[in-house]
Amino acid sequence: MHVWRRLLQLGVAMTVVTLVMGVVHPSAAMAKTVTYQVVTNEIAAKQKDGSTIEVYRFDPAVYVATEGDDVNLFIRGLKGHDHPVVLEGYNVKGVVHRNQVTKLEVHAAKPGFYRLICTAHYDAAHEGPMEAYLVVVPSGAAKAAAAHAAAVHGGTM
Repeated sequence: MHVWRRLLQLGVAMTVVTLVMGVVHPSAAMAKTVTYQVVTNEIAAKQKDGSTIEVYRFDPAVYVATEGDDVNLFIRGLKGHDHPVVLEGYNVKGVVHRNQVTKLEVHAAKPGFYRLICTAHYDAAHEGPMEAYLVVVPSGAAKAAAAHAAAVHGGTM
């Protein structure tokens, strides 16, 4: 289980490095509202003994914003029934229902890594963990990335 958490952390770190290195378009680094379309997903794997293991996931599972941005997560319930969710650190809560879209809104006031967790699928014993991460990059880093990208690409991308 720790291997998957480490791989997720590596993926998040690579996303942040990409942003800071200015690979994204400068206007994206300065966005005021960031919107993500997310779905709930179920992954099933048949085991050697014939049994099936199912886990629930958010797709995508990493959301990047700049400090000061407003973040909108539109989460569509595709698989499973109700998914009660909490964005830790901001205490934003909601319930994602099957065949419906739930909107979570947060003002990304604090840089850091924040876990979005489905409290019904919080660990392997409960077909999880069903979690995703909001990465809030300090505004100074985003401005530096945009300036670097503009310098490298001559102001155009």
